[in-house]
Amino acid sequence: MEIDPGFAVSFTKLAIDVFVKSVVLLVICGLMLKIFRYRPASFHSLALNIVIFGLVLLPLMLIITPEWRVPLLPNPAAAVNQGSAQTGLPSASQKSVAPDKDLNKGLTENPSKELTALQRWPLWFLSAWLTGAIGCLLWLLLGDLSLRWILRKAQPLRGDRQRALFKELCKKADIDRTVQLYQSRELNTAIISGVFRNKVVLPQSSHQWSDQQLRIVLSHELAHIRRRDSLIEILAKIALILYWCNPLVWLIVRQLRIERERACDNAVLNAGVKPSAYATQLMAVAADLGAFSNPLWQEAAISEGSGLKDRLLCILDPKLDRKPIRQHTGVAVAILIAAALLLLSPVTIWCDNPYRSQSVASETESFNRVIRSESAHPAKTLSNQRITELITLLNDECKDVRFDAVNALSIETCNHSVVTALRKTLQDPVPEVRQKVAELLSGIDNKTDARPGK
Repeated sequence: MEIDPGFAVSFTKLAIDVFVKSVVLLVICGLMLKIFRYRPASFHSLALNIVIFGLVLLPLMLIITPEWRVPLLPNPAAAVNQGSAQTGLPSASQKSVAPDKDLNKGLTENPSKELTALQRWPLWFLSAWLTGAIGCLLWLLLGDLSLRWILRKAQPLRGDRQRALFKELCKKADIDRTVQLYQSRELNTAIISGVFRNKVVLPQSSHQWSDQQLRIVLSHELAHIRRRDSLIEILAKIALILYWCNPLVWLIVRQLRIERERACDNAVLNAGVKPSAYATQLMAVAADLGAFSNPLWQEAAISEGSGLKDRLLCILDPKLDRKPIRQHTGVAVAILIAAALLLLSPVTIWCDNPYRSQSVASETESFNRVIRSESAHPAKTLSNQRITELITLLNDECKDVRFDAVNALSIETCNHSVVTALRKTLQDPVPEVRQKVAELLSGIDNKTDARPGK
């Protein structure tokens, strides 16, 4: 299946723009975490949650927000259309003027006139991104299917002692939704699953745990549920799929998982559990998991077996701040990151209008040369069809196309429709275009005033 070159160019510009802005956003987040490194894990976790949410929203925000151009990179559409001009094929912009000339058809009928490597790089970029994104999606889906297979075999936990303690802890954690308690022979650690209908799944050996062990494990899992970490994990996986080629996103997701475990550990310790008892429980979990155990389902679950060694050091460190985050602090963090996101969204690094253009094909140097050749011959007259086409280009999203269209129409200033269209162009957002139109209309008015009888 042949990919449309115009779509490949638009996607390439969007993807590179998103990549650059995601790097800036993650650097800002990293600096903030570095400055506030002595703040509790709940603070770091909240900041990372908001950043992950911002990364997922960033592509959409770039499309719907107004743009503020900061031209740093050349337009990749120029390479595609420059190659079209060199091979003798109709450019994408020429295709928009003459729809009966199809670029793909030309390639099929003229196999010797193939796109050059310079033209095809947006197509290769799109293919490479799709390959990586699909591979990442399949890997995450494989882990999710493995977890679903485990959950399907899990059985409701019917022990009166465990259920009574679980109900007590749910009430103490102020969880107002129903949480189901299960046990599974396939697990050797506790996990949670579900976004709106949460489940806590314990290993089969949990019936041998003491009340203290059970309280520690259940308190930790309920802290995840109260924080809605299952929803954040879904957003994190979406971010990994979208930004699979950005190593900073993988690092930030890894740090997110570390900080949320620390935050839940702090919630358990704040509930009155002794650090030594908690550390002993985690060491027992580590012994059950094995030193190098990393099952596939663990990639799809929020489990107690994540980063145990690091967690032990934090649990036993008496100097760490374990206080829960205050509401006003959380609001301040959200506003700071949202402001950075809103400031980044409208900025585009491309020299001309980016991915939002519905006429990306018009942003071509070859087509601009055609218009300039028309404006370079003042004695030449244009056909009515060509005048209509040039008037249409006065509303093009590419400023160079609009500027050259004004030049080309300067030889038809006696045409009333041309003058009317030029007067409307005085509202053009680009000063250069407005100035050119004003000079042209000024010359027209001077000629009119100079006529006899005026």
